[in-house]
Amino acid sequence: MFFGEKRRIVGLLLALCLLFTAEFEVFAADSKSEAQAMETINFEMEVEALATGLEQISAMASTAVDTQEWYGKALANTDGELDVYAAVNGSVIGKLYKNTVVTVVEEGTEWSKISSGAVVGYVKTASLLFGSAAVERAKVVCAGGTKDAKTIQEIQAEQKKQGDVKLLAAIIFCEAGNQPYDGKVAVGAVVLNRIESRRFPNSLEGVIYQRGQFTPAMTGKLARVLRSGKIPSSCFDAAQDALEGKDPVNGALFFNTRRGSFKLGDHYFS
Repeated sequence: MFFGEKRRIVGLLLALCLLFTAEFEVFAADSKSEAQAMETINFEMEVEALATGLEQISAMASTAVDTQEWYGKALANTDGELDVYAAVNGSVIGKLYKNTVVTVVEEGTEWSKISSGAVVGYVKTASLLFGSAAVERAKVVCAGGTKDAKTIQEIQAEQKKQGDVKLLAAIIFCEAGNQPYDGKVAVGAVVLNRIESRRFPNSLEGVIYQRGQFTPAMTGKLARVLRSGKIPSSCFDAAQDALEGKDPVNGALFFNTRRGSFKLGDHYFS
């Protein structure tokens, strides 16, 4: 708090100096005409000029403080993504986004070394905004929050996770699209329970595409659903719940429409 107020005071004093230095230069250039002009200014005009001057001081002080907050930092200058390189013209190791704020480790004429999240690498200096330019753009692109840079490994992990959710949602749709919500989650849980069992493959793809297990995977229906992308949101929600650990079938590994340990919707589970 103390240092925040101190920065604002320093900014205010700096703005005052800039404003009154400019006024003094004008006065020195033509003191005679200035003196004559001052004789004609009435009280109301003096008050108006003072108010305008105070507004200018306040604006200049605010800009000085905001810019100071960006010391040693920069904002990605993009509306999409920016590559981050391991070295100048090296391999890509990560991405910056339009609302990514970075710490500037080394600022260069053409390339700058930056740090954000788990990413430490090089970007084109022209791809960054500094000082007042960063302040102005941040008002728009950072209004909803900032986003750290991501490593290629983090991006791939996110893509894998999204792919897993879609694949699980698709098999849920194929096997239980007409079932109540708990029935959808139950089918997703069976798939995930199999991954944890030594009796089945230890991956989502391995379990779903295991020979002789899921009919939609064998007939091509699952592939068609995945290509179309027409998967109800309820199936995505059920897949997400199952991935987060919801298991209404208590570890069951099988389901069918004929018999089992207990029934949920049209399916028996065991």
